[in-house]
Amino acid sequence: MRRAALLACLVVATAGGGCKLRTAHETTAPVATSGAVTSSQIPAATATATRTCAAPVTETTSEPPPRPLRRCFADRPAWLDAPVAALLDRAAELFDDADYAGALACAEEATRQAPRSVEAHHNRAISLMRLDRLDEARDSIALALALAPDDPETLEAAADLNINQLPPSVDRSSLGLEYARRGSRHVSRRDRERIARLALLEGQALIDLGRAVEALRRIDGALKASPQFAAAVYERGVALFELCRFEDARKTFEKVLASTPDHAHALYHLGLIEERLGQDPAAARHLAAASAADVKSFPIPLDLPQPDFAAHVQRAVAELPDDVRRDLGGIKVEAADLPDITDLVAEKPPLSPTILGLFRGLPLDYTDRMVPTPAGRAGKGRAQPVPAGGSAESGGHTVTAAMATGDLQCDAGDRTIVLYRRNLLRTVHDVGELDQAITRTLLHEVGHLRGEDDGSLRDRGLE
Repeated sequence: MRRAALLACLVVATAGGGCKLRTAHETTAPVATSGAVTSSQIPAATATATRTCAAPVTETTSEPPPRPLRRCFADRPAWLDAPVAALLDRAAELFDDADYAGALACAEEATRQAPRSVEAHHNRAISLMRLDRLDEARDSIALALALAPDDPETLEAAADLNINQLPPSVDRSSLGLEYARRGSRHVSRRDRERIARLALLEGQALIDLGRAVEALRRIDGALKASPQFAAAVYERGVALFELCRFEDARKTFEKVLASTPDHAHALYHLGLIEERLGQDPAAARHLAAASAADVKSFPIPLDLPQPDFAAHVQRAVAELPDDVRRDLGGIKVEAADLPDITDLVAEKPPLSPTILGLFRGLPLDYTDRMVPTPAGRAGKGRAQPVPAGGSAESGGHTVTAAMATGDLQCDAGDRTIVLYRRNLLRTVHDVGELDQAITRTLLHEVGHLRGEDDGSLRDRGLE
């Protein structure tokens, strides 16, 4: 379940107000009033119109329908261009009024007249983001960054697009993290709000990448720059949750809910904490409230009792390929409701409470003369399905740490794979999807059994 959009020019209240479109008075590079660019330099939506003699359209081509003409200034004839500065100022006004289609029309007129205007492409991009036209927004941001690679506002928008808006992946989180870091290096020290937003974007990406300790430092940096930054307060709770500091996380989410009672993500995480603590009535109440507040992000999970879930797991094991079942010979495969706290905190830093599966033990080919490479950690998105495993993240990390100190507490016969019912049920919509998720999680954990780390599994499509 992906987190809701929180940053850049999306709905967010900072200490001094939210983000706005850039006007003609906020330039970071000269606004060109003439000149030409090639079709490879301009956003895809614009480039399409310049290639009327391209290859003929085939039956597989899916083009959006033409949009009605909308001028930035309706009282001006279509053949008379408005000044670029006026177009940028009007785009900002319309964006502030939540007229994103109008803001886009103004920004597009500005990009046609000033193809090298960073502000025009930036404004076009964030208008497209608000209209959920993310592929076009990505192209427009890329062009703005090609023109001004160190522009903090555009870097902020690029980071937000990759971290919060596009479908989640490790590559996008990594890309967004680097955009945010570059923005943090180039932002004015006087711009405390943008410093806070960029630091928070870094924290969000680091949480997604399973690096909650680092994330907590950057989120604290955001709160130092802007102490009343509500989004940073919530994300701090997420980082604490990922680190299994449940009591501190609970207090943080309660603080968020005291000011925003219908904050779906805070309600959801509070419910997860209460569920872990065995406070089922309170957990059910808060999880239901999260679904009521944002059913798209937090749909009501599939209801499948533990015995039925265990039967699905055993059936999935029986249907695995022959070579996989051969490797699972003598390996216990178990179904549990939630990860045990002792498994989570056995790692430093701890595993995410929302892992889908876990492998405990040594790889099949381990001998006491070998020191395996530590496995990578799985991604841990706050509002998106967590990848399958815990690896030596699932147990192998614990073993590796023990081998490094000579204090190995298990032997080769202690190998176990565990799948977690409640966490898996929250990532699917129906029984068919559940069976697929169980199989993928099993294959992920078998990869750890065979000695693979999370990076290898991700490259093979088993993230």
